[in-house]
Amino acid sequence: MSRRIGLALLGSFAGILLGAGLVAGGAPWPTPYPDRSVYDDAGVLDPATEAALEARIDALESRSGAEVGIYLQVDPSKDLDTNLAAAEDLLNTWGVGRAGYDDGLVILISYQSDRVHGILSTYAGSGFKVAYLSTEEQAHLRDVVIVPYLQAHDPGAGLLAAMDVINAEVTADATSSLNFYRQVNAVVGIPGAALVLVLSAGSAFVVWRRRGDDPSVLDSPSVLMAGPPADMTPPLATVLTEGRAGDNAMRTVLVELAGAGLLRFRNLDRAGEVKRDDDPDPLNDPSIDLLDPPLGGDLPTGPSEEAYQKLVSLGGSDHTLSRESLWRVNDALGPIKRVLESEAVRLGWFTRLPTPAITRGIALGMGEAVLGGVAVILGFNIPMSGLTLVGVALIVGGLVTAGFGTQMSKRTPNGAYIDAMLKAFRRTLGKTLAQARSMSEVANDPTVHVFADTPDKAVVWGVALGLHEEVGAVLARELADPQTREVVQSSGAYYPVWLGSSWSGSGGDAGSLFSNSGMPDLGGMLGTLGSIGSAPASSSGGGGFGGGGGGGGGGGSSGF
Repeated sequence: MSRRIGLALLGSFAGILLGAGLVAGGAPWPTPYPDRSVYDDAGVLDPATEAALEARIDALESRSGAEVGIYLQVDPSKDLDTNLAAAEDLLNTWGVGRAGYDDGLVILISYQSDRVHGILSTYAGSGFKVAYLSTEEQAHLRDVVIVPYLQAHDPGAGLLAAMDVINAEVTADATSSLNFYRQVNAVVGIPGAALVLVLSAGSAFVVWRRRGDDPSVLDSPSVLMAGPPADMTPPLATVLTEGRAGDNAMRTVLVELAGAGLLRFRNLDRAGEVKRDDDPDPLNDPSIDLLDPPLGGDLPTGPSEEAYQKLVSLGGSDHTLSRESLWRVNDALGPIKRVLESEAVRLGWFTRLPTPAITRGIALGMGEAVLGGVAVILGFNIPMSGLTLVGVALIVGGLVTAGFGTQMSKRTPNGAYIDAMLKAFRRTLGKTLAQARSMSEVANDPTVHVFADTPDKAVVWGVALGLHEEVGAVLARELADPQTREVVQSSGAYYPVWLGSSWSGSGGDAGSLFSNSGMPDLGGMLGTLGSIGSAPASSSGGGGFGGGGGGGGGGGSSGF
């Protein structure tokens, strides 16, 4: 019992806490004493028997490390289930068994007031149960070895006989096997899990530094840039700023085509509201009119022109993308994302196509996380806590890998420099939008005019740089401002009619063919463009002992 002395303070602390209330079993446990394993609060054992039991338990612990706690009490309230729960609680509270090995066993006898009848329970930690006494073997120990002595009113003899059986089961081979597997579990769980996490997250960081991290370019909010670099278009700007061709790239393509007079939206605000199984409503369903190129117009080229041709093919003979056709826009324009990224690579802004690199990084991270989930499930089913820790480490490492994977769009030095320029564009345009009362005023600003010399182009660049809410706010101010109302009504001042609404000229509010309110949420409608092409959802739709525990352990109870 000498090895328990070092943990006596822990048990004392637990005893103090338990003294303030009741444990799960319903009875407060006393503070365990160093070098003591037998507690006879029922007063049914003679000193010689107690000493003999202590000697057997000491010998068992000395050769195997396993610990046994024996507790006898008078508690008429106990039944088979509550006494078993109390035995488990006692094992956990006092930490019977070695921490990490869980090789402890508790024998709890709760007498009736007559000290003749009562309940006998045994509960073994998971290590003790697997290596020495299974649940079935514990039942044999209770019913065949101990209970007959209890019925004969000789509990001391029964407990001594039980210790003889337990000593016979705790063999050197069984102890060696338990020690080996628990040590393997510890190695797998502590340094193993740490190593897995370091390798997973660390390798992701190294790969990102080599193949995803952009060259450093000095940027400051005080830097404002008025003009775009050569060959830059709004859709290409979204690719460079976001690191890939995503939904905003497609939204910008649509707005660019609409601003060039090639598209007109109808009922745009309902694009995110219509359900898959709603009845068709041609008057109110969202749709896109495909228009013939205007004579002498400044038409988009490159990827945007290719996107227009694909939309024309999708629209068919009536030149309209109805609700059902809209749901196929994503598929139709999907290849345009690759075209945009290829163009960015050709211009020397990226070292390689961003999306495939990002997809690989995310897929690798998700694969690691899935393997981690499998390891966690196996860890709980074996059970093997070390494997559970490895699984958790793999999940965390996989999430880190996936996070780095999203940043694998490696810009070239020139691309990083132009990206910094675009950030400056965004600040320039954002400051101008915040102060302007109309989009014409924005387009006429000398710093904006260099790259957006018309209100339509200013809207397109605003959407491309993620300023659609700010653009909507300017349009709303233009429509609501009393000083501009007469100008708008008399001269047809700028309004993006391709959004699908028109100035009513009555009541001082903006009319709308598709909105319940007089003043449409223009910024929201511009943002809604990102939902076009997505199929909508359906409308249905202790001290004294070695710190062991009872997790994974087991036992049972018997009456006498």
